[in-house]
Amino acid sequence: MFSKEINKRIAILLFLIVVLVGVWIVLDFIRIGPGLPPSEGMPKWYIPETWREIEPGCTSFFPEISPYCNFGNFSGGKFVLVWYFDDESKFLEGEDTLYCYLEEKGNVFQQELNISTELQEIAKRREAENSWRPIFGPYFFNATGYESTETSGYFVVYERPFLKEREDYFIAYYGIMGLTDLTEETPALKKLIAKSYYMSNEEGKVDGLNKGNKKGKGNLLLPWF
Repeated sequence: MFSKEINKRIAILLFLIVVLVGVWIVLDFIRIGPGLPPSEGMPKWYIPETWREIEPGCTSFFPEISPYCNFGNFSGGKFVLVWYFDDESKFLEGEDTLYCYLEEKGNVFQQELNISTELQEIAKRREAENSWRPIFGPYFFNATGYESTETSGYFVVYERPFLKEREDYFIAYYGIMGLTDLTEETPALKKLIAKSYYMSNEEGKVDGLNKGNKKGKGNLLLPWF
């Protein structure tokens, strides 16, 4: 009788362990999706679905700072360029190389962007399409503005957007080709950033470029929608 009671308790304990593991797997699946692509496919993560044409590799506007890079064309001469890094040291090296290049070729400045209105519009559209998903991230953050005769736009850095244990780093450039007034194009580029925006790790970071591999404190990430 005593032996049967022990076996019953062990069976209940094993059942509870299986349930807890199952819940953890389901929650993790919901948070980051069914799986992440290999490094070669990661840059596409930050290229919005409304792109007209996506090309492997990068443009000649900037140096080759990562072997993992994709380029998406949009209407009106706008485009999104994304570099991906799976190692922090390579990311910091690439970031510094890019920043030095930008200073040589054009005008570089830091600017705070507020995309709260744009994110609200995206949230309403996704809700109407039943494609809602939670995003943890600041609705305003520092971005690096860039102006040159070839292109002007904003650089946004996403650090560890999926899980804090994973080394995932993205540098995204939202720009427009040719010589243009960046102030006039900013509203359209902010909409493009909002369409691309993704952060599921509450301890992740959204920021502009940093020179000299000196990483400051990240923005506090807040549940947005």
